[in-house]
Amino acid sequence: MLAACPPLSTDMYLPAIPTIAESWQVALSTVNLSLVLWFVGFSIALLISGPLSDRHGRKPVLMGGLVLFTLASLGSAVSLNVTMLITCRILQGIGAGGPSAMCLAICRDRYEGLERKKVLATVSVLLTLAPMLSPSIGTLMLSQFQWQAIFILQAGFGVLLIILSLFQHESAAQLIDTPLLKLMGRYGKLTSNRNYIRSTIALGILIGPYLGYVAIAPIVYIKLYGLSEGWFSFFFAFNAILYMIGAMCSTRISHHVGDHRLLTACILGTVVGGIGIISVGHLSPWAFALTMGLITSCFGMTRPISQHIILEQVQTDVGAASSMLVFFQFIVGAICMTLAGLGWPSPISAFGIMAVSFAIVVIILWLAIKKQLLNHENLEPENQEPPKIEAC
Repeated sequence: MLAACPPLSTDMYLPAIPTIAESWQVALSTVNLSLVLWFVGFSIALLISGPLSDRHGRKPVLMGGLVLFTLASLGSAVSLNVTMLITCRILQGIGAGGPSAMCLAICRDRYEGLERKKVLATVSVLLTLAPMLSPSIGTLMLSQFQWQAIFILQAGFGVLLIILSLFQHESAAQLIDTPLLKLMGRYGKLTSNRNYIRSTIALGILIGPYLGYVAIAPIVYIKLYGLSEGWFSFFFAFNAILYMIGAMCSTRISHHVGDHRLLTACILGTVVGGIGIISVGHLSPWAFALTMGLITSCFGMTRPISQHIILEQVQTDVGAASSMLVFFQFIVGAICMTLAGLGWPSPISAFGIMAVSFAIVVIILWLAIKKQLLNHENLEPENQEPPKIEAC
């Protein structure tokens, strides 16, 4: 549920963006800033919450983030203009940064090896329920109430998480005693870990087209194709199901073909999906949904594996490492969301070109670091046979 904070904060709100722009008589791009800047605030909070959790523990950072998230959600509900809404959304993003970073850090604290991969895959599967259900919930709220009710519901979700988190035990086995002003210097230590930095950059870019889709989906389905909010929710849920299927199959497939081969195949699948969007994505909503679905399912397969590979590169400063990973991914996502919503003459083709470009960059970087990661002592080559013990 902690991992669901970001998608619930963004995807539930997507169907209301055109309604808010119309009610306040402002440009759609202006209201879209409340989505993009949410990610900026979220990403900045990640950088702070990670080192703080390494010093003070996961639970205090978690509780502080949830309280801010809840208050900012209420502030969004009572916003009087778009400026106030954008401000409260930024604060909401800052509050959501703590729970999101702590989710990964807690997984790293409590699980190792194959067990961690399975847990991350399970989290990915459950996490798809949030983007799958959120637009439908938002559409239902809009049909019965004003758009402010969406943020009241988000505040209620924050209160529920606060109550549940009170019963959680601290997962950090060892805390550091670095002075508060020097905490951010822990990132300097992480930058000296070449395998961590290389894998974070190479594999973190994979999230770009997926989050770019979050920004362009209302434009494509509601504005270009003229579909209702209900049909928008259906197509958004369709892609979320494909993500869930990819995450569910990830561990089983990688067990047979290996993590590295599966990653390479899925990155190439993203290239094919982007080319499909450029070629046929403009023909119909289904054509766009199916070609985007290839990208979504490939990303679902890669996410548990890529997160596991990246986190395997660190043994200390786990909170900072988790925060830097999520920070980098959402900065990439914010860039892609901004590019997708720039008002291109042909937004579908522009998005397809962006997806292909990002995937090509990833495949180049991944092939460059793959051998180095295989040589790392914590990562075994794919399909490596166990050593045979000869009889004495």
